[in-house]
Amino acid sequence: MSKEYVTALRESLEKKHKVLEEVYRLCELQSEIIKEETIDYDAFDRLFDDKDVCIEKIEKLDAGFEAVYQRIKPDLDQNRLLYAADIEAMKREIQAITDIGTKITALEERNKNKITEAINKDRRKMADGKRSVSVAMNYYKSMTGTNANQSLYMDKKN
Repeated sequence: MSKEYVTALRESLEKKHKVLEEVYRLCELQSEIIKEETIDYDAFDRLFDDKDVCIEKIEKLDAGFEAVYQRIKPDLDQNRLLYAADIEAMKREIQAITDIGTKITALEERNKNKITEAINKDRRKMADGKRSVSVAMNYYKSMTGTNANQSLYMDKKN
């Protein structure tokens, strides 16, 4: 096994960490959008698309990491002392990845709850608006007589 494979594993983890930091930043931007009085749903959706791109990168990095790791695992197990510094560096990077993953999960959950609340609030506003329009139309019809029941006993002849 060559040192290049171990270096490739470590670099893959570092890249994944950077991509996860970008995902966290995008989640924070979504959180800021949700805090606004009027939510820009288009901007919120664009951030979702950006996160999807990041997730695809992570999946590719994970697949590449796994392929290289499976290739060198036996040699890595046999020569642990030779690669001890690299293994420790990878352990620290994995811990950092786990930590940011936990932060992303928590922020995503908060964002989900906030956006659900905001959507429900917007739905209530629309329902109230529809009721207001309906009440106004009924009032208008009753005042103009277009909705009034005409007397059955009234002669309609002129």
